[in-house]
Amino acid sequence: MSDQKIATSPWDRSHGRSYLASLAQLSDARLFLALAVVMTAMSFLSDAFLTPGNLRSVGLYAAFLGIAALGQLFVVIVGGIDLSVGSTMGLAGIVTASIMADGGNLYLAVFVGIAIGVTVGLFNGFVVAYVGMTSFIVTLATLQIVRGITLGYKQGQAVSGLPEGFIEIGSTPFVGVPIPLWILIGLAILVWLFLSRTAQGREMYAVGSNQLASGISGVPVKRRILLAFTLSGLFASLAGILVTARLGSAVPNAGVGMELVVIAAVVIGGASLAGGRGTALGVLLGGLLIALVNNALVLLAVPTYWQQSFIGAVILAAATFDFLRRRK
Repeated sequence: MSDQKIATSPWDRSHGRSYLASLAQLSDARLFLALAVVMTAMSFLSDAFLTPGNLRSVGLYAAFLGIAALGQLFVVIVGGIDLSVGSTMGLAGIVTASIMADGGNLYLAVFVGIAIGVTVGLFNGFVVAYVGMTSFIVTLATLQIVRGITLGYKQGQAVSGLPEGFIEIGSTPFVGVPIPLWILIGLAILVWLFLSRTAQGREMYAVGSNQLASGISGVPVKRRILLAFTLSGLFASLAGILVTARLGSAVPNAGVGMELVVIAAVVIGGASLAGGRGTALGVLLGGLLIALVNNALVLLAVPTYWQQSFIGAVILAAATFDFLRRRK
């Protein structure tokens, strides 16, 4: 009898899935409403808000943030957190740029940059899953290690002289939409399909909901945690490479503080910091909302330090809402 209860965990029951789907739809509806309110208010407060150039800037920022946040989503779903996202973005970007600046092949440079992200993710995932350390401590340490490597790689110097073909990836529009936005949309669809249509994706939700019950029912818990962190590193490196393409150069402090914004996008998007819940659509909406609000603060000439305070307040508010929702 007890085995039967484990095999039919709350996540696997149809009413449980319906309940979580209803929560996700409610969260998405609130985000759509928030986006509409911000856009309407800014259209009256600033004449520059609805200009093509400004909207393009918002879209690009949302694309870079959204790609990294999609990777973070996997980690949050399994009940972890990845603080090394920003430093991974910086290292992947500067190594990719250095290879191309030294005359290396573009595709080889991008491959190496992505491989760096995968390596960082594998390390994080292995230590968390197989050694048993908490993800907060592991990724906090990785953040510092990778950031130090990034600063020392070129002795704190920026890397420029990148090929035009690479720079165009970060700025050239396709059918009126910047390429990074198309990449974000494509990745979001793939993440949605993976999480909702594959056994591995459903197992990630199960691991985040209850690791013990998942392990007893046959879910490879450690492998799913390892996969989640690996994907986070991969997406972070891709975001860092695209940021480098957009800027046309790589700076060693790229991605500093980005991990907090990425986590904010995931939490605002409806993912639970306790694990077991989150969607690709929610991440897209959360990232877009942060991009719009950040742009609004710039247009309204709000000092930078207040912008940082806003991000921190948003994370706290979203985490509090998630805590109260789970408690209820």
